[in-house]
Amino acid sequence: MAPTVELPNFVNTPVEEIPSIVARLRKGFFSHKTRPAAFRLKQLRKLYWAIADHEADLLEACQRDLGKGYFEAMVSEVAWVQNDIVFVTKNLEKWMKDEKPADISLVNKFVSPRIRKDPLGVVLVIGSVTSPLLSCHPSIS
Repeated sequence: MAPTVELPNFVNTPVEEIPSIVARLRKGFFSHKTRPAAFRLKQLRKLYWAIADHEADLLEACQRDLGKGYFEAMVSEVAWVQNDIVFVTKNLEKWMKDEKPADISLVNKFVSPRIRKDPLGVVLVIGSVTSPLLSCHPSIS
């Protein structure tokens, strides 16, 4: 069993700071730095290694807060998210490729339309208290 870790006290984000945080995130999005696959893969790898580096802390937090045992927390939280990160990392570039539409009219066929898969904006993810790591799942995909 991992040694007991002293967890810091939870601090709420003041409501007054939320608009500036959202503005900063939107500014980053509109700068198009999130579009390239290399940026997305780098973020996914950082998340994977952050989870790996703090695995003991995460497992202890699941035990303290949710009463989950080591195996249950490992299977239902840590390993699950890490496996999803690996899966998305392997398939991201394939999913980002432009597609030809399956059914298009003859008039539009000559302009060679494509379906482009670009990020659309900033998202707020509100996660479940009972599965804290799985709440980051939407941000992975």
